[in-house]
Amino acid sequence: MKTIGTCLAMLAGLAGTQVATGQTLDLGVKAGVNYGMLHSGAGAVSDASGKTGWHVGLFARTGNDFYFQPEVNYTSFSSEFSYEGQVYEPRFRQLNVPLMAGYRIISNGNMNLRVSAGPDVNLNLNTPVAPQATSYRRFTVGGVLNAGVDLGRATFDVRYSRGLTDINEGLKQKTGVLGFSVGFKIQ
Repeated sequence: MKTIGTCLAMLAGLAGTQVATGQTLDLGVKAGVNYGMLHSGAGAVSDASGKTGWHVGLFARTGNDFYFQPEVNYTSFSSEFSYEGQVYEPRFRQLNVPLMAGYRIISNGNMNLRVSAGPDVNLNLNTPVAPQATSYRRFTVGGVLNAGVDLGRATFDVRYSRGLTDINEGLKQKTGVLGFSVGFKIQ
């Protein structure tokens, strides 16, 4: 909870800074569905498949054609795989914080087409079930690619987030999450 409060305070501070400099600022809420999968470099992992999950979050977008977009998201996803003859289905509940830089390809009043990319950090809020002698890390870093459309106050985004650090070092697993979201700009 302390982490969420810190992130919200940072978004509020960003809002005050942007108002003072004359940059545009959008604050909003979003929710959507994910398709998550654990990609593994370990030969003993087989039959890996993804599962559907969901996310909710807050975003701030500041700038004009070039912009900065930090977010705070609660994300839930799972994956399934076989390891040494047993099937595992770890479920992840994460605090996800992407920090994206973007560009508005089309900026036409109430309609914007935009792309963005940047790092994201993930904090596991639970302890997913892992094969014996392995465990899932509490903190990972990844990269995110995003494309979106704004229609008035509504936002529609598609995003791919890929882990850059192993979420399970013993199994050499990295996350891959494809997400679709709908949002609403409240400012």
